Amino acid sequence: MKFYIDIKLYSDTEITLGFIWKKLYAQMHLALVEVRDENNLVSVGFSFPQYKKEKFPLGSKLRVFANSKEELASLDLNRWLARLMDYLDVSEVKEVPSSITKFACFRRKQFKTNVERLARRQAKRKKISFEEALKNYENFDEEKNKTKLPYVNVKSLSSEREIKVFIEKLEVEEESKGLFSTYGLSRTSTIPLF
Repeated sequence: MKFYIDIKLYSDTEITLGFIWKKLYAQMHLALVEVRDENNLVSVGFSFPQYKKEKFPLGSKLRVFANSKEELASLDLNRWLARLMDYLDVSEVKEVPSSITKFACFRRKQFKTNVERLARRQAKRKKISFEEALKNYENFDEEKNKTKLPYVNVKSLSSEREIKVFIEKLEVEEESKGLFSTYGLSRTSTIPLF
């Protein structure tokens, strides 16, 4: 990754940082959906420079990376973020410092924490009723399966449900090039860490 844009989020007494993250992430997801390939992958990745270092677990900054200025320009962020500009500051395209020696994978982590979601999936998979599937989870301990990972609430456009996109950070010494999901995350592709 050679170039990046910083997006700084500003909250106030009426609008929380969590609410701004939700709106920003939804718009960024849509921007990435528009430039995805046939496998639903993109060459643009996200990092969270203040990950777990601020009061809000994701901090107040999103860093958007790409290999070229043209890839960042193709996102057309001014169009996607126009309604949020009172709460955001979007930087110009900057070059990644050449002295970077650390990298990180920011990846989505999914947990088995919602009994109703698990039952819906099982009912669909096994072609049984929702009630029958729900009975299979009678002894499920939701507390035992909770996580402390930061997340962003995102409304699914296909199901109209609100989902939590949990984000895990894994620091590595070696750069690994590759593609990212339309959430700007990857299990293997790295982002420069600075």
